[in-house]
Amino acid sequence: MNISKIGFIVKHEHEEAAALSLEIAELMSGRGYKIFFCDESAVIVRQFKKDSQFTVVKKSVLASKVDFIIVFGGDGTYLSAARLMKERSIPILGVNMGTLGFLTEVRKEEIYDALNTILKQKKIICSERVMLDVSVIRKGKTILNDLVVNDAVISKGAIARIIGIKINVDGEWANTVRADGMIVSTPTGSTAYSLAAGGPIIMPSLGCMLITPICPHGLTQRPLVVPDTVLLELMVDHMPGHVFITLDGQDLVDLKKGDVIQISRFKKHTLQVVKAPHRNYFSILREKLNFGGKGS
Repeated sequence: MNISKIGFIVKHEHEEAAALSLEIAELMSGRGYKIFFCDESAVIVRQFKKDSQFTVVKKSVLASKVDFIIVFGGDGTYLSAARLMKERSIPILGVNMGTLGFLTEVRKEEIYDALNTILKQKKIICSERVMLDVSVIRKGKTILNDLVVNDAVISKGAIARIIGIKINVDGEWANTVRADGMIVSTPTGSTAYSLAAGGPIIMPSLGCMLITPICPHGLTQRPLVVPDTVLLELMVDHMPGHVFITLDGQDLVDLKKGDVIQISRFKKHTLQVVKAPHRNYFSILREKLNFGGKGS
């Protein structure tokens, strides 16, 4: 692909991420690429007095200005970048500056080799990831609509009792779950909160959605995998206290009794996660989760 403009997003207040991002930015700028930092990272640019070299733009428009984005941080920082891909999807390379990092596949010590390979071959190998379209409808009016990369989570407040959630699949009643909450995740998000709640690991290439109850009040309430071609409708029909929904752990809305949460596949495009060189999905599982290994 033709790459001439590169965007940078850096984890807040992470000195190592800041230093590495500027090293890479200077290197790419010296090779003739135009460099854009999002405004959240502008303090880093100014701190190192590099204002004249790089362009600073609002984070919300970064994806419309560049051909390729590099994220320096952890999965949370990567998710904030991925959620910019509502109108246009471009490849995102994640440089893992943290510990786990399922989305930030490239280690910090690999970034130079990874970029050299990409720019030399003029080819980016991406994993295409399904995203979800989530709407909260209250009395016939949409009060929230956004895309989800990992998961949408319905949770109870700290002192609330068990809540009841009715699940409809393509207009047909499937189940009513009594639990502390519920997670609807993409295959990408199957290794996040859903995994901690007892859900299965799903390969990112599969076209499906995963419904995982959180601490269900009943042994028969198990995780459910449905095709991503269906429309999910979730209704909280028993709400003894504060209940809310979060999208990718970043957007939060308080729910009221009678609210309907509609979830379907985001149809406009997929998320393009740049793959780490010399590493596949199973090697990442082994590295991050000790997948298939002996217990400690």
